[in-house]
Amino acid sequence: MKSDQASDMLRPAVEARLGQQIALRLKEGERNVTPAQAERLKALRMMALERARATRAETAPAALQQGRVLALGGPARWKPWIFRAASIVPLLVLVAGLAALQHYQQEKFVHATADIDTALLLDELPPAAYADPGFAHYLRQDR
Repeated sequence: MKSDQASDMLRPAVEARLGQQIALRLKEGERNVTPAQAERLKALRMMALERARATRAETAPAALQQGRVLALGGPARWKPWIFRAASIVPLLVLVAGLAALQHYQQEKFVHATADIDTALLLDELPPAAYADPGFAHYLRQDR
């Protein structure tokens, strides 16, 4: 596994050196080209350019059609402020959710306390129960 990592790290350096050597050999070979060979190379270059233009002309309508489809609703034409606003929306949703949760918890606590108070006030307890120290401790407990 370590040899794979080492070869991956050396790959860019080896490729760069190979590219330099090929460029050097091409420059050396360029000096030895005769005028007849230069004309043949020029003619071949022109033929290759014509073929590339023809191929590009054939594929251009499909590429233009695809470009039109992408341009209809793509984000390239959106304004930058839309992206900033869209990044704030999750934060606003989070804050609103936390506020709603806090309100719900507070309401739940108030209703539970009100239920306990109502039950104590409506229950029929003997007067001695209010004087019991355990009952007073029970009332003071935070539920």
